[in-house]
Amino acid sequence: MICSNCGKEIEGGKFCPFCGTAVAAPEAPATETPAEEAKTEVPAEEPAAEAVAAETPAEETPAEAPAEEAKAEEAPAADAPVIEETPAEEPAAEAAPAEPSVLEPVEAISSEVTEVAPIETPAVQSPIEAAPAPAPAPAEAAPAPAPTEAPVAEPAVEVAPVAAPVAAKPKKSKKPLIIVLSVIAAVIILAGAGVGVFFYLLVQKYNKASEAFENENYEESLELFTQLKTFKDSEYWAQCSQVELDYQKVDGLIENEDFDGAITILAEVEDFYGNDSKGKEAKALKTECETVKEAFAQKDQKNYFEAKGKFNSLTKFKEKYAAQVNICDAHLAETNKAWMIVIANLYGVQTGDLELQFINNPKTDDDKFISSIYNDGTTDYDKIKSVVKPADDEQKALLESAIKGLKYDNAFKLMEENKYEEALAIFKELGDFLDASTQVGVAQAKIDELNKKYEEAQKYFDNGEFYKAKAAWTEISFWKDSKDKASKCVQTMPENGSMKKGSGGITLTINAPAKINALLRVYNSSNEVVGQIFIAAGKSSSIKLNAGTYTIKVAYGTEWYGETDLFGAKGAYLQLKNGTSESFTFKKNYKYTLKLQSGTSGNVGSSTVGGGAAGM
Repeated sequence: MICSNCGKEIEGGKFCPFCGTAVAAPEAPATETPAEEAKTEVPAEEPAAEAVAAETPAEETPAEAPAEEAKAEEAPAADAPVIEETPAEEPAAEAAPAEPSVLEPVEAISSEVTEVAPIETPAVQSPIEAAPAPAPAPAEAAPAPAPTEAPVAEPAVEVAPVAAPVAAKPKKSKKPLIIVLSVIAAVIILAGAGVGVFFYLLVQKYNKASEAFENENYEESLELFTQLKTFKDSEYWAQCSQVELDYQKVDGLIENEDFDGAITILAEVEDFYGNDSKGKEAKALKTECETVKEAFAQKDQKNYFEAKGKFNSLTKFKEKYAAQVNICDAHLAETNKAWMIVIANLYGVQTGDLELQFINNPKTDDDKFISSIYNDGTTDYDKIKSVVKPADDEQKALLESAIKGLKYDNAFKLMEENKYEEALAIFKELGDFLDASTQVGVAQAKIDELNKKYEEAQKYFDNGEFYKAKAAWTEISFWKDSKDKASKCVQTMPENGSMKKGSGGITLTINAPAKINALLRVYNSSNEVVGQIFIAAGKSSSIKLNAGTYTIKVAYGTEWYGETDLFGAKGAYLQLKNGTSESFTFKKNYKYTLKLQSGTSGNVGSSTVGGGAAGM
């Protein structure tokens, strides 16, 4: 049998094994009873259903019998050429069985109609063995050689119905008929060949698309499968190619941290492949992307502890985002104002030492420098900037914050060291960092206070209140040149017997202790100084007084601050006592000797003068 679609020979079955078309069972050849009126006869053993035309048709003999014409009126011929039977000298070789000729279509002769009805799917005819064709008579035409073998048929194809031409009139050439038949045959050949070629091209394109898909050339496979439309399973593979094309974009999206885009594609891949390996792979990758997305979202919300936990929970991307754990640690350290830890983590990210081994085991000079920052602190901010090189804006901001933090801490240290002007300059530089602007006010207030004390000390000095000046400058000895000023407040010790004051006929001699200087003052009843003398340590001196009753005060000390502050706060200031009385009576024509601090057996006691030098 011959397939009506692809034209290939098949042995049997209901469907063509080459194209899948349903195969119609071959019809038995119809027989025609030869008309008695015909001048020619067809051998009885030859099937009369279809006659095979010779390649060179014989000349047509005019029809003369009335019976033949009547027959023609009753049942016109259906385009089958008439073959005259002429005795041949030698019989033609018997043709091998062949499929219907494509050059001359076989048509059944009908006694009922004059046109061939349209056929949707031509039935495959059984091969017809050609009867021996006698050679044409010499008188009519040159002998035509009989074909030794019938032409091989091309696949049968569906053709548009063609009206059967009326039988040719006697003695007219058959060329028009041959031309018509040739045109019909050409249409059949081209149509059959077109179907076969079209199917072949579809298969070739499908195979090419499949090969492109196997080679992961998904753009080409998508284009080809899309062109094939509904051919076989092309629609599925076109969709599969599109999914794979999208899947190839995931790495780039992840690299650009477009996790929303990656998650969308991975969800489509997971949905498309389901529970097979690629679907599970897409699901796992989608979960990772969702975790990374959540980790960055927590970072954006400054929830660095939660973000760090998310980054630590990664599996596929754990190494890719390992540095983010250090960045989160840096942010946490920044929150806790642990600036050295911020810098150490940034340096660890830069060098790949995410475990910060360089802190305890520095190898390079840079390692040692950063280690010193971590362990001891530093104010070499320019060197920090030259060693730590941030990779992005986030790290740059962290480094700048850490350096500001170090400066901020250093400003407080300067404040503790009473270097308020230096601290003030740093706080001003820091601007709105933390509470630096507030600390500007604090530092400025302290500076104003110190300047005021400095000015007061200077006034004391100018007024001869050298001890007060010294005390004031000593309190702010860190400020300006206060320390030097204070050292200059100690005055030269007066000479023995100097500062003498007194008159009268009574002589009072005073002996000073061996290791301490003394200043003695004598007061009248009005508490006015009427006698005074400076006695150097281990020396003696005397003054003149009038007879009368007096009170005596003595100042002791080793440093002299002038007549106002005397021996300063470190001096001893005593009120001498005569027994229980503070009054001493000196009589006329007597001489008196006063031995200061001579021992516990003396007859003069003492009590402390209130107010120190001011009480003298």
